[in-house]
Amino acid sequence: MSTLLSDLAPKEHPIFVPRLLGQRPRLAALVAESISTWSYAENALGRSVAAMSRGINAAEMQDYIDDWRLPARLKIIRRVAGAELEMPYLPTFLKVVDVIADLALRRHAFAHGIWGIVEALPDALLLVKPEHILRQWGAANDGVAAFIEGGPGSVNRFDPLDNRHVEVWSDADLREEVGRMTKAYELAFAAESIASDDAFDASNAKRKHIHGLLLNDPLIGP
Repeated sequence: MSTLLSDLAPKEHPIFVPRLLGQRPRLAALVAESISTWSYAENALGRSVAAMSRGINAAEMQDYIDDWRLPARLKIIRRVAGAELEMPYLPTFLKVVDVIADLALRRHAFAHGIWGIVEALPDALLLVKPEHILRQWGAANDGVAAFIEGGPGSVNRFDPLDNRHVEVWSDADLREEVGRMTKAYELAFAAESIASDDAFDASNAKRKHIHGLLLNDPLIGP
C-alpha cells in the first residue's frame, strides 16, 4: 500500500509532467503490468456473460461490449447471472464479482491518475488524482486574475500541490498491486468456469471443483 508524500518528504515539490515514467522504467513496467492484467480479468468477466447468455440474452452481451464503463458492465453481469445461474453457483458468482469490483478500484486510479516523481525519492513514483491537479490549476488562475486586478494577498494563491494528496508508490507497493490484479484475473477466470455447464461433462465435475475452491478462498468464503 502506498504512503503519502506528506509523511515521507513533506517539504519536497513533486514534478508532474508528461513522460516522467520513462525515467524510471522498472517501476513504470509494474504500473503497466497492473493495468494490463486487469484487462484480462475484465475480458474473463465478459466471457462469463457470453457463457450465461447462450444467445438468449444476446442484447445484454452486446450492451456489455458497447459500454466500457465498469459500473455499467457490472450491472449487466449481475443481471444476467441472476437470470441464468442456479443455486449454489449464483451467490458465489455474485460474491466473486463484488470482490473483483473492489480490486479494480486501484487499477482505475493507476490508469486515470497523474504520475510524477520527486528527486528526493529516486526509487518511487508519485500518483495524484486528476481533481487535485485541476483544483490547483483553478486556484492559480484565480490568483492570476486577483493579482491583475490588484486583489490583496492574491499571490498566496500560488501554493504548491498539497503533499497530503500525493501518493508514493515504491517497488514493493507496485509489486503488491500487480499481485492484487493477478488475483482479480484468477477470480474472474474461476467465475467464468462456474458461469456455464460443461457440455462434455454431464456431471459438471470441473464446475463443482472450482466452485469448491472459491468457497475456500478467504476473499470469497462460504
